[in-house]
Amino acid sequence: MHTRSRILLARSGNEMECCAGWSWMATVLCLFTLALTISITIPAMAQDSIETSQDPAGSAQDLTATDNSSFLCATPASPRNLPFICVGKRFNAIKETLTQDWAGYRTKLASLGITSIHSYTAQFMGNPSGGQSQGFTYAGTLEALITWDLHKLLGIPGFSFNVGAAYSSGQNLSEKYVGNEFTVQSSFTGRGSISLQQMYLQQQFFDGALTIAVGRLAPASTFAALPVFNNYINGGINAVPGSLGINDLTFTASPPGVEWGAQAIYNLTPTIQVAAGIYNTNPYAAAGNDNGVNFAFQQGNTGVLTVAQVSYLHNQAQGDIGLPGEYMIGGFYDSNNFSSLSSPDGTVSGSYSLYAMFQQMVYREGDSSSQKGLTMWGEAAVSPEPSVSSMPYFLGGGLSYQGLIPSRGKDIASLGVIYGSFSAYIPQTSGETVIETNYRITLKPWLTVTPDLQYVMKPSGSSNVRNAVVLGAQLTVTF
Repeated sequence: MHTRSRILLARSGNEMECCAGWSWMATVLCLFTLALTISITIPAMAQDSIETSQDPAGSAQDLTATDNSSFLCATPASPRNLPFICVGKRFNAIKETLTQDWAGYRTKLASLGITSIHSYTAQFMGNPSGGQSQGFTYAGTLEALITWDLHKLLGIPGFSFNVGAAYSSGQNLSEKYVGNEFTVQSSFTGRGSISLQQMYLQQQFFDGALTIAVGRLAPASTFAALPVFNNYINGGINAVPGSLGINDLTFTASPPGVEWGAQAIYNLTPTIQVAAGIYNTNPYAAAGNDNGVNFAFQQGNTGVLTVAQVSYLHNQAQGDIGLPGEYMIGGFYDSNNFSSLSSPDGTVSGSYSLYAMFQQMVYREGDSSSQKGLTMWGEAAVSPEPSVSSMPYFLGGGLSYQGLIPSRGKDIASLGVIYGSFSAYIPQTSGETVIETNYRITLKPWLTVTPDLQYVMKPSGSSNVRNAVVLGAQLTVTF
């Protein structure tokens, strides 16, 4: 592993030893089989009991026509990969969370403008064949996000304060056993550490059309992400194209890391959205070191990261009845000096990456209000300087079908493929490919189980490491 793994290996913390021998293989197969069986045996009435309630509790803001609730802000009660523009949006605590209204305290906090959302994601994965060796690991992340709408306190409409925290635990199967670059567990963000995450002031203008944020921010939590990516477990898909963070660690997601920065999103029209951001580039803060309280601007870094993006929101305006989609192009430039891959003692000034991606519903069951149907997606990223970027080229694509089993209208079946080619200056490597298929089972609006199968070809681009089969399951709880 060439880039991301070096950061992970540098992180401190106690490692959790897992089962060895045949016991771990039995555990993996049992988890995978159990999760798959659930999707087949749960009766239709269990799915149909997930009803839409009209009684919102514990919310800060309404969803508007510019933030389509069924597309961009599908799960505003969960901080797990929540899009930036959906933070603080209205949700129903009684329907969408395990802990519901906290004996009325959630509603009382909402009356003061305070919204608190939480989630726990656990991924149990093992590789019964291939990789450097065989093994089993658990990786989990507990996340919390508090939004305080300051309109009532300060009299400033659209002004809010947002702060998040995360607790990460477990081990990285890719690092310990498989030996590949696209980590098979996206929830692995650290070992046994509590960290402060995004913390920023936000101001909205023009009835929410323009949103500006300043503070501790994570660029990959705002840019280069599509809603469909959340259907996957592999970190090369979820939540941004895997090569972007591999080539520039300061293009980080939260968790694990954050940077000082400012960003803005503006809806030019109901269909055109533009976004831009500028961020500090402290690599230690980006890696989540010092429990997220490393506030230093410079620790070996000298430049800034500048990001720009344009999105076309297809059939998402109020009244649109066509099949929805999103098309996005963007890029970023990092003005730092980088160690050269072509010359051990050399440096290169500046690095940039470009990306393009889309998701488009191509078939829908029912009328325009239905979310059941088939969605296809694709992505490409280019970081064309091989002396700086360890993975200059990246491609991905896939399909997701909600309601594939007629009696399971909330479940989602997904298939995805990604490929990243390594720099010619990294010896004895070519490219790594990952194929992932999974089935997300919605037991409750706040509880999902996802059996998952991944096949890793040429781990870290090496022919010396055997192709790996990865089996496991993900559990997600919103409370």
